[in-house]
Amino acid sequence: RGLIALGEGRPVRPVATTVGGSLGRLARIFNEVAPELEARIARLEGDRQQLRAVLGGMAEGVIAVDARRRLVFANDAAGRLFDLDARAVGRMVAELIRSPEVQEAVSATLAGPGPHRAEINVQGWPRGGPKILAVQGTPLPGSPPPGAVLVFHDVTEMRRLERVRQDFVANASHELKTPLAAIKAYAETLLDGALHDDTVNVHFLRQIDEQADRLHQLVLDLLSLARLESGQETFQHAPLRLAPAVLRLGEAQRARAEAKDLDYRLAVDPTGEEVVVVADEEAIRQILDNLIDNAIKYTPEGGRILVTLRAKAQEAILEVADTGIGIPRDEQPRIFERFYRVDRARSRALGGTGLGLSIVKHLAQSLGGSVGVESRVGAGSTFTVRLPRHQAPTA
Repeated sequence: RGLIALGEGRPVRPVATTVGGSLGRLARIFNEVAPELEARIARLEGDRQQLRAVLGGMAEGVIAVDARRRLVFANDAAGRLFDLDARAVGRMVAELIRSPEVQEAVSATLAGPGPHRAEINVQGWPRGGPKILAVQGTPLPGSPPPGAVLVFHDVTEMRRLERVRQDFVANASHELKTPLAAIKAYAETLLDGALHDDTVNVHFLRQIDEQADRLHQLVLDLLSLARLESGQETFQHAPLRLAPAVLRLGEAQRARAEAKDLDYRLAVDPTGEEVVVVADEEAIRQILDNLIDNAIKYTPEGGRILVTLRAKAQEAILEVADTGIGIPRDEQPRIFERFYRVDRARSRALGGTGLGLSIVKHLAQSLGGSVGVESRVGAGSTFTVRLPRHQAPTA
């Protein structure tokens, strides 16, 4: 009974040693070693629980397989990553994880003799779309290995951010290079003798000044966007009546719109007359300036721009609608990315930095709101900014 209790992990009582002979000696030996065995079993159980807690708290997915590629263990992260449950243990990995890339990583690890490292692109993922996984596989000691442990780290978001960073550096370099190249070309032409040619020198100097202004605006937009993304923008948000601000800020753009012979209108719906939001008026100005500026640039002469404010129970809705060239449907999800342009040549010709809509998006989000677009090629675009209404505390 003592041996059975010891094997089952139950507390062991000393065995009576009144009998003599071999049985008595066995009883005495059992009584001597039982406490040590109990202590060792307790330590092993503690280590096992500690290891399970560590593996359970890991963000990386960890699986263990035997030599026949049957699943021996999977931590919680692996369960979420591969959609596994408690019934998965003992089943073939190929049956549980229908990914040739994962199965190849298991096979390569079992082939040994050393660790296997790889980064795999997994398509047809059960949830969340394609994944990029960094894999570290280690075969268990033995020849051949009796099994292996594999750690999977989801680096999909990390790689996406790296691509965003690379694209940003490439785009920023290009945007800076274009006006700098123009400035250098005009300056060299002036130095080569055109400075004293009254028919072209003023024109060249104006072009240099224009390109310098473009560089200045690009740097300002980059700094503004960087502050917004890092949460360091120094706005003083406070309850703000939106209707007067929209009418005042929108009116400042009227001269530009009418200079292009555009039908430019500002309208406040009765629902929006008393709406209050928590915002710095400067943030609202930047949102409106960027949206109206785009509408003016991309709406042909004789077109129409309508800026409206209305409200619902919980939100203020600010819209800038135009009858401009419109945006193709497949381009619309990307227009709020930094430097993304539907028509790069047209945008540069019109003087855009490619950062305006990204600034609008981050400003709206910093105010607890959002921005969206509806557009049809040849029919125009409507940009909609939604901001939460300020609810004054009741007495």
